[in-house]
Amino acid sequence: MGDPATESASGGDPGLPALPPLGREAERDFLPIRDYGLIGDCHGAALVGRDGSVDWCCFDRFDAPPSFARLLDRRRGGFLLLRPAGAVRGVRRRYCEGTAVLETAFETAEGRVTVTDLMPIGMQEGGVAGPAGWVIRLAEGKEGAVRMRIAHRPIRGFDPDGAPALRLEREGRAALAEGCPTLHAEMPLALHGPAEEGTAAAEFTLRAGERRAFVLAPADAAVEDPAQAARSLAEATHAYWRGWVERIPYKGPYRAAVLRSALVLKLLIYHPTGAMVAAPTTSLPEEIGGCRNWDYRYCWPRDASFALYALQKLGLLEETESFFRFLTCAAEDTLPRIPPLFAVDAGTDIKERIVEEAEGYMGSRPVRFGNEAAEQHQLDVYGQLLDLIHFHVRACDGDHAELRALATALADHVAAHWREPDHGIWEPRLPPRRHVHSAIMAWAALDRARDLLGPRETWSEAERALLQDIRTQGIHPQGGYLRQVMEEGCDATDAAVLVAPMVNLPIEEATLARTVDAVIEQLGEGPLVWRYRTEDGLPGKEGSFLVCAFWLVDALLALGREKEARERFEALLARANDLGLYPEEMAADGTFLGNFPQAFTHLGLVQSALLLQLYANGGKEAVRGTHADRGRRMAGNRSEGHRNGG
Repeated sequence: MGDPATESASGGDPGLPALPPLGREAERDFLPIRDYGLIGDCHGAALVGRDGSVDWCCFDRFDAPPSFARLLDRRRGGFLLLRPAGAVRGVRRRYCEGTAVLETAFETAEGRVTVTDLMPIGMQEGGVAGPAGWVIRLAEGKEGAVRMRIAHRPIRGFDPDGAPALRLEREGRAALAEGCPTLHAEMPLALHGPAEEGTAAAEFTLRAGERRAFVLAPADAAVEDPAQAARSLAEATHAYWRGWVERIPYKGPYRAAVLRSALVLKLLIYHPTGAMVAAPTTSLPEEIGGCRNWDYRYCWPRDASFALYALQKLGLLEETESFFRFLTCAAEDTLPRIPPLFAVDAGTDIKERIVEEAEGYMGSRPVRFGNEAAEQHQLDVYGQLLDLIHFHVRACDGDHAELRALATALADHVAAHWREPDHGIWEPRLPPRRHVHSAIMAWAALDRARDLLGPRETWSEAERALLQDIRTQGIHPQGGYLRQVMEEGCDATDAAVLVAPMVNLPIEEATLARTVDAVIEQLGEGPLVWRYRTEDGLPGKEGSFLVCAFWLVDALLALGREKEARERFEALLARANDLGLYPEEMAADGTFLGNFPQAFTHLGLVQSALLLQLYANGGKEAVRGTHADRGRRMAGNRSEGHRNGG
């Protein structure tokens, strides 16, 4: 049985039409983003559609060229399909309880079958192990006799300069192509269409109690018995995930949503380095048919710092430590400039390229690989990192000499450059400006440095001047709320300023209250929050930014507006898909937008759930302060809860 919050009923489900003839599976239209589920092995990840099609998969590392990419191109993208061949009456999906193993149940006129999908993961000495770069698909008959189809059409990524034709071949019961993973089946596969553009496929009847296994493995892997390999790898993967989830001490009222978000965050961590990517996909649009399509398969220190708080507060110390080492080592290697994003191996040479021939999700073009934002200057990153170091040092015993050296360098840079405009947290494609959120985080950087290392005159002068600028230029002269930029005539606010109480910015509570109300008035629609409504240098528009809606929950708690905060939080919980997953953005009608699933959104959910629990134990004073302050209070609450059986 899965978590109730992650199951969906088939009532009202439109079902699925019968498949076209063999070899014509690529004729299917795009699925809504919300129709996908995530599987992964902490190296790469795949998205599985509710119709049983793996439409996106990058092996070995998140930013690798995709092996399947129908998500971005229906004809050329490639897929791995496993589902009933005929019409489907209903589809029911869930994650097996406490795991990242996905189950999809299909009901047809002939009977019922379940397809289980996972990327194997196991525990050996040194942490996550097992065969990276595999996908296991298991079909099991539950009732009647259902005609099933397996169809395999791999690619070697999208190459903007063109790539040699991929030739699909059979070898025994395997389908293979040079440079692609090999599909191992329990029955012979036939080739349909020309080998360069063809599909390896088979149909078979699955009766109640019968199982068929399909193993997608690296080309050099020996898979003599797909059924045995699938069974042993599935058992190890179930055991790994259940053991991992048992380490999480959170017992609050939103446990199902918090655990699912924690599992998503874990799936987005690249185990070899500890880096967390923002999302496992590229070029899913912020507007259907628009050009706001970015590659999010990289690690943003901004997002990463928030994620680290969530991991630590969930008691995931191994992930916290490895992630922290990645961030601090990457920052040390690039000083004095800290780029907005890193590759999963800490690289910074992230060129943005466009694949002109790619169709794009629902015609949303261009399709991008790489991210030009790596070249931008964002002052807030320094504050995020210093706040993170402060949090770590206050939570852990030790000398921390290397961290103190890094903190000094970061604070020195902020003290010398805080007056300079930057691109801001949202990376608009505009000339730099003086963003209020950047000033808030620059102030936080100097405040944390002073607390860690003692006062220094240059830091103190800059800290006082920053706070003065925020209180004068950063607050709207008539409205009395924090605005987006420090420019005369700027009436707009920005949802990013909602973090002010979470970094303990010393402003009047009345100013914070007016800011929250201005965000709701200017940027809110129901429980959703847009990050801004101003020009950003790009055509078109975007959806609401989900993490901002969770930041609003946090700010309301800091004001003591708990009832309003909880109502908004629970309304946001209802906006997840049937598997408990969230995208980056959402339209007012609930349409999922942007890359998926999004780490930033899920860590916002975790933080809000933890703050709601903290508020219940200590009121708004317990929520206020620095992340280090809240971390200590949460640790105390956990200890008290354990003593009382909570």
